[in-house]
Amino acid sequence: MKGVASRTLAVEVLGKVETDKAFANLALAAAFKKQSLSERDRAFATALVQGVLRHRDQLDEVIAAHSTQPLNKMEVALRNNLRVAIFQLTHMTDIPPSAVVNTATEIGKAIGRHIGISKFVAGLLRGYLRNRDTKQLEPASDAPELSPVERLSKRYSLPSWLVTRWLGQYGEEETVKLLEYSQSVPQLTVRACESGITPEGLANVFEGKGITARKGELVEGCLIIEDRGHCKGPIEKLPGYAEGLFIVQDEAAAFVSQVVDAKPGEMIVDLCAAPGGKTINMAEMMEDTGRVLAVDIQESRLELLKQTCQRVGLKNIEVITADGTTYKPDTKADRVLLDAPCTGTGVINRRSDLRYQRSAPDISRLIELQRKLLDNAANMLKDDGILVYATCSLEPEENEENLKWFLEKHPEFQPDPITPYVPQSFLERDRAAFDRGWIQLIPTRHNVSGFFVARLRKAHA
Repeated sequence: MKGVASRTLAVEVLGKVETDKAFANLALAAAFKKQSLSERDRAFATALVQGVLRHRDQLDEVIAAHSTQPLNKMEVALRNNLRVAIFQLTHMTDIPPSAVVNTATEIGKAIGRHIGISKFVAGLLRGYLRNRDTKQLEPASDAPELSPVERLSKRYSLPSWLVTRWLGQYGEEETVKLLEYSQSVPQLTVRACESGITPEGLANVFEGKGITARKGELVEGCLIIEDRGHCKGPIEKLPGYAEGLFIVQDEAAAFVSQVVDAKPGEMIVDLCAAPGGKTINMAEMMEDTGRVLAVDIQESRLELLKQTCQRVGLKNIEVITADGTTYKPDTKADRVLLDAPCTGTGVINRRSDLRYQRSAPDISRLIELQRKLLDNAANMLKDDGILVYATCSLEPEENEENLKWFLEKHPEFQPDPITPYVPQSFLERDRAAFDRGWIQLIPTRHNVSGFFVARLRKAHA
């Protein structure tokens, strides 16, 4: 039956995310290698996985309202088959409901040990459609007995601990905007590899193929692709990819390496480098001279960096598998970038699986790791060297509070203004914040992903 393969793959990937805490993007890539699907089916499977992850709590409410079996008693594959089907019925309304029910029933036959599973799937979905058509459904997130936190948590499929934190930090109005942002589908952003082409040149290449893109506001070397025209499918299909003319990189992430401001001939340590977008950017800024030591504890993720190095043709990057809390370079560095592991609450729209892989206790665990990394990074630098600390988190404990702790423990470091690395048009929005040497980028205020970036200079002994 048409469409069964892509939907089955989506169900399997969602199961890995749920039970193995797999990253959705990596699980999808691994699944695509094992099963040959058309570009259209790959895109459809990806949309199903990301869509279900963004709306899982709401989907579960619908399933629970129509099921005779508790959700937590269902097999994982059955639960995700129903989620995929309900997502299509609620968010992909151009697909005929009969097609959704039929394919979900077929998948039910494949995953079930008896005919009752497929009958259960068909019955539940038809019951939902009857109630929907007769307008007998009320969103569970609007139930009057729910607290404001519970209501927002259910409506936006984000954990209540995070909603509570944001309400305390930002107030209700901005929290709702952040929740809506976290549900949004991010636009594809690429950064021109300026060792091979200018951003204007890359824009012209795209335009020649019918691709509409606009220049980034924070990092002018980034292009935000608004319409891919006929160049659909994998990123590799975009013109210039094979030639190494660009890499896929979020604009706020690209800003981090701009703040490092690496110079030709220097020795740079990128302490948590994988998958390597910032490493590549710094190596380009150094005009493929000097040394960039790309250190990461996860060897498998460093493979992505090695592949990108080959594609863009850079030779000054040394890839090193090591623990960033204990690694010692063979000589003192001019600059160290620590883009630390974090909760990732500033990029949930790009990493939909994070909402189910993070919990409140993770913050304390991550702070301990971040501080160990910061301590080690401080010892790597020459006098007058630069340390850039960054996270993709919105949580003050991982950001401002870590910075305060570090400056108290390491008085030889002082904040260094990041104003020189910010375009004038962007600077006018928040000059005082950039002048102080660190910035908390917030999606609802800066129109980029949520990143914290601090630039610190080590004084002469």
